[in-house]
Amino acid sequence: MPNEQRTWCIANPLASNSALTANIESICSRLNCSSINPKGSCFEPNTRVHHASFVMNLYYQANGRHLADCNFINSGLVSLIDPSHDNCTFHTSGGLAADEPSETWCVAKPGTSDDLLQLNINFACNLVDCSAATRNGGVCYYPATLINHASFAMNLYYQITGRKKSSCNFRETGLIVSSDPSYGNCSYTTSTVQ
Repeated sequence: MPNEQRTWCIANPLASNSALTANIESICSRLNCSSINPKGSCFEPNTRVHHASFVMNLYYQANGRHLADCNFINSGLVSLIDPSHDNCTFHTSGGLAADEPSETWCVAKPGTSDDLLQLNINFACNLVDCSAATRNGGVCYYPATLINHASFAMNLYYQITGRKKSSCNFRETGLIVSSDPSYGNCSYTTSTVQ
């Protein structure tokens, strides 16, 4: 990762709605969050994970892009791929360290439609065992959201195929992150397969 690697902060797909709401309220009390208002360029899709990702990135960028600026009590992830979509631009500038991260994960881009998330689940789960996230009672089933289930499945596929950037593309709906999305008992697999 060169010195000027661009990075973004997004919400962890495993974060609870209450944590995301707290992040939105805290950040928007200090920064201009008008882009996620109903007439703003980043209102759609009107989901908590998308809105939280946008404002968490605002905070991360405004405070110098340090890992700690994207932690949000483990509800943030540093993305190495631009999460912008349609007319919604996630701003960034220079990045973190000069060293390439030794471990990376793949998660679904906030703002991805439910239809595409389901296609990603179907594709990945035909090739990997996704039962930990897609079976009720699995250790990664909750939160029971498509973005969580898709992220888990997409990461398994990404890891098993050697962590190639193309293995996290998923019709441009995947993001490679350098922060571990694991939470509680839900562990996101990593692999050193090259």
